[in-house]
Amino acid sequence: MPPTVTRNFGVLGSPIGHSRSPALHRAAIAALGIDAAYGATDVSASQLSQFIESLDGSWDGLSLTMPLKHAIRPLLATECPMSTLTGAVNTVVRRQDGWEGFNTDVWGATTAIRQHGGTTFRRAILLGAGATASSLVVALHDLGVDELVIVARDPGRTLEVLDLAQRLGIDVTTASFGQSLDSSDIVVSSLPADAVLTSDAIECLDAELLFDVVYEPWPSALAKEWTARGLESISGLHMLLWQAVRQARVFYGESLEEPLPDEELVVTAMRAAVGL
Repeated sequence: MPPTVTRNFGVLGSPIGHSRSPALHRAAIAALGIDAAYGATDVSASQLSQFIESLDGSWDGLSLTMPLKHAIRPLLATECPMSTLTGAVNTVVRRQDGWEGFNTDVWGATTAIRQHGGTTFRRAILLGAGATASSLVVALHDLGVDELVIVARDPGRTLEVLDLAQRLGIDVTTASFGQSLDSSDIVVSSLPADAVLTSDAIECLDAELLFDVVYEPWPSALAKEWTARGLESISGLHMLLWQAVRQARVFYGESLEEPLPDEELVVTAMRAAVGL
């Protein structure tokens, strides 16, 4: 019989087959030499509560992707201030009194952009207003953005993200796809991989840098356009890497803020696992 694993972790979402989180976390586990396993399970929002209740005591932590970043919150005993601010949880850890929620997406996006595109921006365009958009608004604020345009197909869906940006002191407006926009320092897309933008909608986007949360397939349609313009684009795989590093700290280490033992070597292994 195979040996019993004492600690279980995994990523939940639907669909989940494309996720690179198992590769990242398995690399971290191997590099740290700990007794743990990390898998992936297709779980919808309606299935989430029953799934969480079914987990035995060997389960210590979970990563959450679409459509669960909001759905998990009522099931938590507590959550970190960043989760409360954004309304989005992508990481949960079992505690004595229940599950604790964290948001590592903000740090993941901020770190990815800082390492590949610069450290300070003023004007930004954000595409989409879903669960990941709120984390990207906070990341843009942390990068210095004080003027933001949120572009969405349905203006009614922007209300929560718009309110968040205003609470952060950002001068924010909304626009529809295809609407003429002023140039910005960065375009950030929170749109899913299957979103289709018309050529007119893409042509209206003008910025030196693109950050697209999509990583499969890559390059995305937006990234191809930026390459054609001779401009730089950043894949969402970099955000996935850095949010996973933050997750690994709280899963396998002491806390979000405390680096893992030999973290540089762990990050190198994680990079190699996904071809970065």
